[in-house]
Order: sequence, then C-alpha cells, then structure tokens
Amino acid sequence: MKKRISLNIMLIAALMWLLVGCGQGNTHSSNSEPASASPAGTEAASDTGDKTADAIEIKFMHVFGGSQGEAIQEMVDRYNASQDKVIVKAEQAQGFYDGLLEKLQTLAVSKQLPEVAIGSYANGEFMSTRMPIRPLQTFIDKEGYSTADYTAEMLKLGQDAEGHQYALPFLVSTPLIYVNLDHFEKAGIPVVEQPKSWEQVRDWAQQLAASESGRGGIYFQMDFDTWMFQTLLETKGGSYASIKDQDVQFNDAAGKEVLRYWLDMMQKDKSIPKMNGTQAAEAFQSGNLSMLVATTGNLANLSKNSSFNLGIMLLPTWEGGQTTRRLPAGGAGLYVFQGNDEKEAAAWDFVKYATSPESSALLAEKMGYMTVRDSAREELMADYLKANPMAAATYKQAQDIVPWFNWPGEAGTRATRILLDHIQGSFAGDMSGDEALDKAAAEIEKILGW
Repeated sequence: MKKRISLNIMLIAALMWLLVGCGQGNTHSSNSEPASASPAGTEAASDTGDKTADAIEIKFMHVFGGSQGEAIQEMVDRYNASQDKVIVKAEQAQGFYDGLLEKLQTLAVSKQLPEVAIGSYANGEFMSTRMPIRPLQTFIDKEGYSTADYTAEMLKLGQDAEGHQYALPFLVSTPLIYVNLDHFEKAGIPVVEQPKSWEQVRDWAQQLAASESGRGGIYFQMDFDTWMFQTLLETKGGSYASIKDQDVQFNDAAGKEVLRYWLDMMQKDKSIPKMNGTQAAEAFQSGNLSMLVATTGNLANLSKNSSFNLGIMLLPTWEGGQTTRRLPAGGAGLYVFQGNDEKEAAAWDFVKYATSPESSALLAEKMGYMTVRDSAREELMADYLKANPMAAATYKQAQDIVPWFNWPGEAGTRATRILLDHIQGSFAGDMSGDEALDKAAAEIEKILGW
C-alpha cells in the first residue's frame, strides 16, 4: 500500500509540470500547463488592504495551481495593494485550457462570466468570434495606449486578420529540447545550442536509447495536443490548412513525413518509448529518458527538481537547412468580457497591470514563461537572465514565433481533437501514419462543411 501511494504521488507530481501549454501543456487542444495543487474552481484569498467602500470588484479566471498559481496570486495581490479603486478576485478553473473554455461557455449562457480571463492561443479564434468579449482595441484607441513595448511577435498572437487587438499577450512559451547532460557525456555526444537538424536529433536519440537497457532516447510532448505536430510540420514547409480555400493540407507530403519520422523512431529505432506524457515526465526526472521536447513553461520546475545535470537545446530545422524554423506560441492571452462601463474599465486597468513590464518580469521569473515586454527582458530581467542562461536561451528563438493554428467556427476544437486522436491511433498501431492523416482530414472537412 505504501509503495502504491508513493507511486501515485510521483505520477501526480510529474503531471503537475508537464501538463501545459504547452502545453500545455493541455488540453488538451492547447498548450500544456502544470496541474493544480489546490482545489480547482475556487477563489483564492487575496489581501485587498484598505479599500474605499465603492471599490469595484472583478473576477479574474485562470488555470494555474501549485507554485505557478502562487505566482499569479502574488501578481494579483500586488495589483490590489497598488490602488484602492478595484479589487480583483482570482479563481482557478478546473481542466486547464479546454476545461476553462468549457466553463466560460457555460458561464456565458447563465450570464455569469468573469470580467477577465486568460485564454489559450490555441483557442484565440473561438474566443474572439464566439465569446462575448470586449476587444481590447476599444480601450487602446480610446486611451491612446501604446503597445510599442510588447514584443512584436507576441503582440500578434492576440490580433485579428486586420491587426486589431482582441487580447493582449500574457504568458508565452516555445518548445525546447530538455537534455540529460550526463547521458550525453557518457554517450560521447556533444551538447550544442541548436542541433543541425531533426534528423541529427533522431540519430542522437537512437544512440542514447541503445547506450543503456530500458532507457528512452527522446519523448515529444504530443499526447494531449497537436503543438509539436504543427511545429515540425510548418518548419518542414507544410501547412495545416488553407482556410480561405477551405482545403485541409496537413495530410500532404510534409505532414506525412513528420508523422513517419515519429513512427520510425518508435517502431524502427526504438528511441521513443511507448508511454504517455505523465510517464515521460517521470522517466525524464528519474534519468530513464535522455531528451524531452516540451514547453519553456517547464523550465523553472525542471531546473529546481532534476537530480542530474540539466541542459536545453533550441529546436532545429530539417536536414539541408532549406526550411525555416516556425514555433507556434504556447501560453495564453488576457481577455475582457462585456459588462457595464465601470466593470470593463476596471478590467482594462487590471489587464494593463498584469501585462506591465514589472508583472511580466515577475511571472516570467517565477513561472518559467517568456516575458511579453521588451523592456522587461532588456532591463528588469537583465541580471536574472545573465544568471540563468537556460532561461535566456529561449529568447534566441523568439523571432520564429508564429500563431497557433486555429480551426474556424464552432467545430474548431472538435477538429483539433480529431487530428490528435488519429495521430495517437497511428502511435498505437491501429492504422498507418498516412491513413491516420487522410482519415483525420476527411473527418475535419466534413464537420467544417468544406
């Protein structure tokens, strides 16, 4: 019984940092985030200090628990202490980004939406077109608010096709390759800032897996969202779809080559172990997995809790250098929901504070995400990034950030699930990779009416 309890605790702990988004990481049809260590769907206590009797109270809904939830609460407490006109109550939703989206839809029906909520970049199209938000461009134009200090690639994550801001970037992550430096040294593999190609990564994974019985070479964060598939697909020059032409394209040659790449590593090389994300987290932390491709949101936790020499590498392109690296952004933006003028003004004031250089630096350092403000990276975090080179490295690939692909319409989240289920089906041996993508494409075209 004691062994069983201990094992459960280990699995839960592993899930806390892997689930995400990335990834998270979940969702998950969105990027993963660490699991909650506190009761979900409950409001956190906040020190509001001495407020005027007519202070406006608003609710802020997010998905974070554990140490990341504590960082969010610290930011909220600082805001409440900084002024006396608004009181923010933070609430953690259950189920991460997909669970949050479902809850927001339910609350919209009963007209009980919070004033502010985060939303995964994977759900941006749905949030901006299907939910009763107040586009932030409304406040930006009215106030003449400058967005010049927001990192340009990140600012685009909350813009529509015309460049209007419906949300502001809050937390941003990109994928990294986490490596066990001890394994690399023992296998005689040099650690580089960025591998030459994904083909080279495959060779390393095969060497590392073969160097010790029972060891996995590499695991990609891909059992609860399609983040990694989009990353490798678009870096290879492929595309999910042409929405304008209503044409699904992920089952073209590039997509099939990406899926074949993973299947060959599983079936031929035996370098990708047959396990889920929770098991991969445990295997990596215990030294039974040499490489883990996952969100930057795991960096703080892994740096603190790994029992070996931890390193990171930036993501490569494909062989020959003929492709351009493209990194779909994980994380979330901030949304304001429609309400009366006072509530909306209070919500906008909080959004500005939550995305300020000071708040963004705080959350980046304590949660492991990237700051969304240039001045925070260049000034407020200068000493931190100098002392933490792994945290600094991720900014070297920031120029390659692209939006997470969003399927259009109400069936968008279903489309993501269909693709994920078919990819997983090929991993389980239920169908070939080509068959999986062709079937997924046909089903998605059907539900979208293409």
